[in-house]
Amino acid sequence: MNRVKLFASLAVLFLVVVSCSKLQNLAGGDRLYFCEKYTTKEVGEGSKFPAGNITVMLKLSKPIGVTSVDINVTDAASGKAVDTFPFTVQSSWDYIHFDDVNFKEAGKYKVSCLKKDGTVIASGEVEITSK
Repeated sequence: MNRVKLFASLAVLFLVVVSCSKLQNLAGGDRLYFCEKYTTKEVGEGSKFPAGNITVMLKLSKPIGVTSVDINVTDAASGKAVDTFPFTVQSSWDYIHFDDVNFKEAGKYKVSCLKKDGTVIASGEVEITSK
């Protein structure tokens, strides 16, 4: 009987730990995502957009800590760099929108926000369709 209680207790503890870690990832993790534009909130958040300008959003669990970053766009299939967009930010910001990131051609892209030393802050993937 004691073994059954021990096993049940360990199973419950395991489930609690797994649940908490998943909640922490949802609430506190850094996130790079996309929308049509940003006004006072995201407009048209998604992962698929027609060719042209979109807004890249960055939500961080702590302030960014630097004053300039690059938004780096690479082809998702080949890993080949397509374009880099430099931006100036405030080191205290933890919620940032990067407007007018231009995608000229259809395809799937990996987009990363990088510190000037090349450190990846966060990445996301977007699909661009023909207009």
